Amino acid sequence: MALKALDIYARERIADQAARKAPQFQARLATLGGHPLVGDARGLGLIGAVELVADKKTKRTFAAKAGVGPRAVRFAEEEGLIVRFIVGDILSICPPLIIAPAEIDELFDRLGRALDRTLDWARHERLMDA
Repeated sequence: MALKALDIYARERIADQAARKAPQFQARLATLGGHPLVGDARGLGLIGAVELVADKKTKRTFAAKAGVGPRAVRFAEEEGLIVRFIVGDILSICPPLIIAPAEIDELFDRLGRALDRTLDWARHERLMDA
């Protein structure tokens, strides 16, 4: 089964296609760095990470018990995305290699809405400055 998958990857040139889409993905990821909740947005290829912070200027993180990462994941799921939080409040973004360019834009539009909802929630809960 694994060999068949590798044959398909080679035949369909999946790695080449992913490499061509990476600049668009990374550009959209970089724009998230301007979001008030994002301390850092970084990635490589079609993999990204968004670090959520309580104070953008100082990069102060949220207290672990605040549950900001899990809340952001829930809002993303409500937007139809699958992301996960990892150490601290870092969201991991790993779309399928066959993602279409229009889907990359949709992914980041949805993630932006999820981050906006997380920001509103965090402010409502007084986890950060208004």
